Amino acid sequence: MFTTFVRAATTLVAVGALVAGSAVAAGPASANVNGIGPDIGVQFHGMWTSYTDAQRNGVLSALEDAGVTTVRLDVSWAMFQPINGSSYDPWGTAFVDHVIALCNDHGITPLITLWLTPGWANHYAGTHVLPTDVGDYARVARWAAARYTNKVAGWEVWNEENSPAFLAGADPGDYIELLRAAYPAFHAGYPGTTVVFGGLEYNDTDWISRAYAAGAHGYFDVMATHPYMGMANLPPATPDDGTKWTIMHAIAVHNLMATHGDAGKSLWFTEFGWSTHTNTADTPNWDLGVTEAVQAAYFTQTIALVRSVMPWVGKVYWYADPNADTPQKANYDVLRLDLSPKPILYAISTATH
Repeated sequence: MFTTFVRAATTLVAVGALVAGSAVAAGPASANVNGIGPDIGVQFHGMWTSYTDAQRNGVLSALEDAGVTTVRLDVSWAMFQPINGSSYDPWGTAFVDHVIALCNDHGITPLITLWLTPGWANHYAGTHVLPTDVGDYARVARWAAARYTNKVAGWEVWNEENSPAFLAGADPGDYIELLRAAYPAFHAGYPGTTVVFGGLEYNDTDWISRAYAAGAHGYFDVMATHPYMGMANLPPATPDDGTKWTIMHAIAVHNLMATHGDAGKSLWFTEFGWSTHTNTADTPNWDLGVTEAVQAAYFTQTIALVRSVMPWVGKVYWYADPNADTPQKANYDVLRLDLSPKPILYAISTATH
């Protein structure tokens, strides 16, 4: 079913007009130059045990036919080491092996977000609290990099660590302590690995500045942000107003990277997107939805924007969370809840072919 829909895809969505005259710092040579790139990925919750393998393969087949070559797969550290730091759980490890292999079988290389602290590592303070000893995370990082080598696109160290909802305290100094332990460990496990700065909630230049002050330089290969629109139904080319709430503020992120000697490094959007649902008079700005047609158009406009003025953006991952408990979170996906394709899947196919 998915193959028929996607292979029949044609140019469905027109490229929107881009903002003229945007101030853009010179970017490095990268895969995303001369209108080629970025790599287009999708969030894939393949680790959910509520999925059957038939469903996993159905989703991956749809993405494969749309030309998607990478997905973002969230993996809990506790899946590997639920009991202690000296052993690896046979079931959990085999399950991660299996899901990564399924992705690879479809020609898809997952970016792994490795996070969520097991209880033994922080005195049972909670999964969103960093380990008491960052060396414990470093050891699992080295082991994982050695185990999966080039089967994965890289390792993202935590998720939205600038938000207290995902990292207790959201302190840049604490996060950089973890990152500085993880970076050499990942590379010791597999020298060719790509270590990704945990994707930040929005284009948070203030938090990144504090992270650099805490010693971030030299301890990541790729910077990552989640450039959702603060007013969630605005188009991607909405001008940067100097805050973190626009996609265009990614230019400020890269300029900041350049200031700290990281102009040659890529920026990845490890989450972004627009949700499809109706709004009410009291829907807050950050929960505003769009139609399926507008969702597809905004995706196409984002890719055009990146190709035009953000050549240093190497990968973008469209967000998906079909099991979420709010209309906003549950309707980002490229597939509807019945797994039928939305127009955005055709738009992705157009962008990748």
